[in-house]
Amino acid sequence: MNLFDVITQRRSHRGTFQERMIETDDLEKLIEAARWTPSPFNVQPWELVLIQETEGKSALADLTERAIIAQFKDANFLDDNSRWMRLTEKEWQEQGDGVLLSEHVTLPKPLQNAPEKLLQELLKNAKSFTLLGHLGAGKIPAKEIALQVREAPLLMLVTMNCKRYPPGDGGTRWMWLSMGMLIQNILLAATALDIGVQFVSAPLERSVDREQIRQRFNIPIFHEVITLLRLGYIEKETGNSVRLPTSEFVHFEKIK
Repeated sequence: MNLFDVITQRRSHRGTFQERMIETDDLEKLIEAARWTPSPFNVQPWELVLIQETEGKSALADLTERAIIAQFKDANFLDDNSRWMRLTEKEWQEQGDGVLLSEHVTLPKPLQNAPEKLLQELLKNAKSFTLLGHLGAGKIPAKEIALQVREAPLLMLVTMNCKRYPPGDGGTRWMWLSMGMLIQNILLAATALDIGVQFVSAPLERSVDREQIRQRFNIPIFHEVITLLRLGYIEKETGNSVRLPTSEFVHFEKIK
């Protein structure tokens, strides 16, 4: 696949995966793509924890489920998320950013056929959803996402070894930059191999949950857990995405 096709066709895969495991050759290609990531002074501050056995997957699935239930009770979290939710395909295309609500949240049945204006008002006052969260509304999406984590052919924890620190006052900035490049290498390599990837962010939002992950997977104290990815061969093409027009972010000589 052409590199530019890979870049534009990459998607976060939120659906189910084929049941088969990642083939050894393909896994080695993903690892090799990660290995050749650029980093400041070639410090290579990353380490990957590959999780294929049921026990590790179940631990992360359980933690994900608990984290999502807690998020639905957090007014600030809901309010922050609502800013980037788009109700319809038309709105999503016009805005050119954010995510489509239906792809991220399974609404309670009474709201699934609600008028668009009502949903817009609810999003503007997303903090009110905390009541539903305390009544257990978060349990449905929590179980759905936890099941996806549990059944993923491969989970990958990406960590940053903070001892591998480059020189200069901007060392931390450059380390984070290199971690982003590492993840992008993995995403693009996966796309070229017809492997879907999704970020599982819920169990990493809170420091207490990251600490549980650190202990469960024997991650050294001087490592920072950066992200959790679920990977598998895709069953069907992932949907569309949107982007801002280049005129919104490209500036020549200076920002006007």
